[in-house]
Amino acid sequence: LFTYYRDLLTCLSAGMTIEELLRNGLSRASDPGSGGRHMSNHFSKPSIRIQNVSSSTANHALHATGTARAIRKYKGDEIAFASFGESSVSEGYVYEAVSGAARESLPVIFVIQNNRYGISVPLSEGAANMCVADNFTGFPNVKIERVDGTNVFDSWRGMQNALDYVKDAKGPAIVHADCVRMFSHSNSDRQEHYRDPSDIEEARRSDPVARFRNYLIANDDLSEIEISRLEEENIASIEEAAARVEEEPEPDPATATAFVIPPGYAQGSED
Repeated sequence: LFTYYRDLLTCLSAGMTIEELLRNGLSRASDPGSGGRHMSNHFSKPSIRIQNVSSSTANHALHATGTARAIRKYKGDEIAFASFGESSVSEGYVYEAVSGAARESLPVIFVIQNNRYGISVPLSEGAANMCVADNFTGFPNVKIERVDGTNVFDSWRGMQNALDYVKDAKGPAIVHADCVRMFSHSNSDRQEHYRDPSDIEEARRSDPVARFRNYLIANDDLSEIEISRLEEENIASIEEAAARVEEEPEPDPATATAFVIPPGYAQGSED
């Protein structure tokens, strides 16, 4: 997995713990990805193949394609995964990654989360197509799946179709998810300065968590009381984990120069 800063829940689902996610956010020495060196929201745990990625947004699309090439070379059965936002698709390295994957029919899935806003720029000012996956329709061997990213079932459907395509060695796949941005891009951003209040309210009505919650209640899968109990348990777990991680040590300044350059491989080494 080559994820990015919107992928907290992807990393949680893939095996990272609440404590590990918080260690990244609080830059603790025990952060499993960078030992507290990376920016917050750069979640990773290489030991379970959630890779550490660059802060240069979507640069990891190239890393995923390179990994997919290695999978093909060494006859592995893994699939590489990279996700990024719609504005990142304007970067040249995304095109390089998709082009290389298409040319060699590599086993990689690219997920584009399209909420139609960059940091403070609407998509209409930064892309040729509002569905940015349409930028790749001329690439051979690339399957494009369009999904409603606010609907868990449609997202599951699209991902399964992409997985089936890649597993059949037909080539790479792009899953384009229409999403919403309910809040400002960051603490330094004020979306009220460039978004109409009705647009923000409409986005909040499409909250995928709220939609799934309402679905479960409407279909008698879970009751309001059962869901509320789960939510309370989750909040308690997070608060308890946060209290523990707060007490953990910060990185030792003496280690600031460690891991800047990877160690060389000795000739003949099996490592």
